[in-house]
Order: sequence, then C-alpha cells, then structure tokens
Amino acid sequence: MNDPAESRKAANHLLSVGKLACGADVDPLLEQVADGSGGQLNAHQRDCVHCRAAIGEFTALWDPVRELAATPVPAPAELTATVIRRIRRLVHDVGYTLQITDGGAIRIAACIVAVLARDSARLVPGVRVAFGRSSHRTLGAFAGDGPLGQRPAAAAGVLGRTAVVDLAVAVNYGMPVQDVARDIQRQVIAALHHGLGLQNVTVNVTVDDVLDNAAD
Repeated sequence: MNDPAESRKAANHLLSVGKLACGADVDPLLEQVADGSGGQLNAHQRDCVHCRAAIGEFTALWDPVRELAATPVPAPAELTATVIRRIRRLVHDVGYTLQITDGGAIRIAACIVAVLARDSARLVPGVRVAFGRSSHRTLGAFAGDGPLGQRPAAAAGVLGRTAVVDLAVAVNYGMPVQDVARDIQRQVIAALHHGLGLQNVTVNVTVDDVLDNAAD
C-alpha cells in the first residue's frame, strides 16, 4: 500500500458520488486529499467553508492510510475500505456534524454551529456585533437592537467533527483589534469544542468596522 496511486484508485472505486452543501462533488476532494494535495486549495475552496471543512475532515481520516503507506509494512487490506465507509456515512447528511457514540449517532446542523460561534464571539470584550462574513450589509447597520431572526449567523461549514467558521465583526473604537480578533478565535474554538464536541475547528475573523461608543 506504499503506492499513492493505489490509494487514489481504492478511493475512487469505493466512494459513491456525493455532494457537499455548496454543490461540490465529494470524490475529487477525497482524491485531492489522498494525493497529498489537501493544502493546495483552488479559488472556490479558499472561499468555501464547506469544502475547507470537508478537506480538513478527510485529511484527518486519511492520515492513518498515509502513515502506513510511508512504511514498508503493507497496510491491512480492510483499512482503506473502513475509511471509505466512514466517509460515505459522513457525506450522507451534508450540513450536519456527525459523532458516533455507544448510544447511536449525534448530528448537529451547521446553523447551530453558526449561531453558537456568533453568540460566543459577541461575549468577547470589545466586540459590538458578530455576523457571517458573507453578509452584504454594513456591520454598523446591525449595531442596534433588531429582531434576532433578521440578523445573519456566522457562515459555517461542517462535516463529521470538523468545522470552519467565517466571522465578520465590529469592535469598539480604541480596542486593540488584533487582540480582540485572537480572543474571538480562542473563545469560539473553546465553545465549539466543549459545547458541541467538535475536534477540528478553524475560525476566520474579519474585522469590518469600528464603532464609537457614543453611538450607543
């Protein structure tokens, strides 16, 4: 099993066609990871939380295959099939996390991940508002108290126990912006780890606005 081409061939043979929430096919993503090119993102993948979450999860799942392939000892014949079966189960319900426990399966919708990420970010001192990076409105326009249902959540891509979250925030004038952004990352990662049981979490923070306290 020390031939990467054999790994890719096995992946293509065993994985049935599936799509992510963004419409991307799963097969090319798995082949990209099996080929060792998971870090070489194309233009769509760089801006797509769904693809980045899938690549992160597939990479974590494929690591045992890669490690064994690097040794002269042949990998167990059933290892690749086991990994592929797990991936097939993951992509059965795109847009949901998946955790298998002794009591059964636990699935959590991406919108729940997004809301928890947003609400956790808003608890960081200095943060006025926190929304999905894809919001087309100016963050300052959301600073007032509006109906929660009218406020966009964070953009979140999830698969298995991996999540990629894009947050856009506005901070109070005079706050150390870099420190606030790092605090947001730490806060959100901890919340998703402990609150939802996610293992691999990436939080991208974009500071889009600085608001004067006098505007309150």
